[in-house]
Amino acid sequence: MKTLGIFTVKYFCFHQGEYYTYGGFGSYLNEIRKHFEKTILVAHVQKNKKPPNGFYKVDLGTDLSIVHLPPAYHPLKLVLCLPIMVYKSFKAIQHMDLVHARMPDYTGVIGAFLCKLKGTPVFCQIIDDWFVLANSISPMRSFGLGVIMKLYLYIYDFTERLAAKNTLVFAQGRTAYLKHKNNAETYMTISTAHRKEEVIEPSVRFKNGRKRILNVGRLNGVKNQALIIHALKALREKGEDWAFDHIGEGNRRESLEKLTSELGLQEYVQFHGKVAYGDALWKFFDRADVFVLSSRSEGTPKVILEALARGLPVVASSVSGVPDTILNEERGLLFEDNNPKQLLECLKRMSEDRCLREKCQSQGSEFAIENSIEIQTQWTVGIVRKKFQNL
Repeated sequence: MKTLGIFTVKYFCFHQGEYYTYGGFGSYLNEIRKHFEKTILVAHVQKNKKPPNGFYKVDLGTDLSIVHLPPAYHPLKLVLCLPIMVYKSFKAIQHMDLVHARMPDYTGVIGAFLCKLKGTPVFCQIIDDWFVLANSISPMRSFGLGVIMKLYLYIYDFTERLAAKNTLVFAQGRTAYLKHKNNAETYMTISTAHRKEEVIEPSVRFKNGRKRILNVGRLNGVKNQALIIHALKALREKGEDWAFDHIGEGNRRESLEKLTSELGLQEYVQFHGKVAYGDALWKFFDRADVFVLSSRSEGTPKVILEALARGLPVVASSVSGVPDTILNEERGLLFEDNNPKQLLECLKRMSEDRCLREKCQSQGSEFAIENSIEIQTQWTVGIVRKKFQNL
């Protein structure tokens, strides 16, 4: 196939002639570009900034180029940057034969709308459902600013539905799938970034000694890491020796560090910041005893697949697309959204029930092999080829 364009909110740094990014997007980018002659990435780029810890270099090669959009992560800045985003995106589409619009984010929405305007073939990937997120926000949050946040997300959701209408959609999670299935050719998929070679044989967890919880993700209200910290406090008050490692950064780090201090858990909670994807990250997965996903909204988070790939038992909140990945009592244990009592019960079961734990590890490992980045990308490209046979 010819030239693929990808519109993504993923944040890049441009420093001394090199591009850097974070998380599993680089794995996906490297895999999907194998199926096209050229790839043009339209992304938000911070110029002349040294990449933060955990960022890794992106190899452009001769087949990849990046169109710079201004960083615009605050809604007000997004409005101010919108004209230049539309202008640069429209110019970029002139050189694309097919466009992959990644949402939720206005970058993907803009790309999809412009493709419809120009007649360029486009397929959409819906990674999360912001309509569900909007419904979960209290209007009184942040002294009444919750009303504005809800309105912003509802407006975005409306534009996403219009942008994706009558296109080819890959939806991560059941709620996103159900939202789009009546107005687009929609397939339910999962988010993955691990390679087949990174899947390892499950090893024994919860050996004698301190039990370690791992969480990987942005430190924000949606990811809800405060729930894990409170659970850790309850476990230690019962005389159980548990600790918590977190990988990632975010705007809640200071408040979570304060919470940790207030609960007297400084010795047992470590915020490691961003860690580069690959061997450095796998070390944390391999030394942990259980992975806990505490999020209040998700698509089908790739971090769960990464935990399964490393043979790590998973306890996760039953939100959005998570139950499609973690079948309860088969690949892990699920608890109700923001329910501390159920989280504690799941941690107790996973740590004490060896048969259940080993069953979840075994079935989780098989699922990770079946859903590696190579297999998922090949499946996606196969559907795209069938849909756009003239490319």
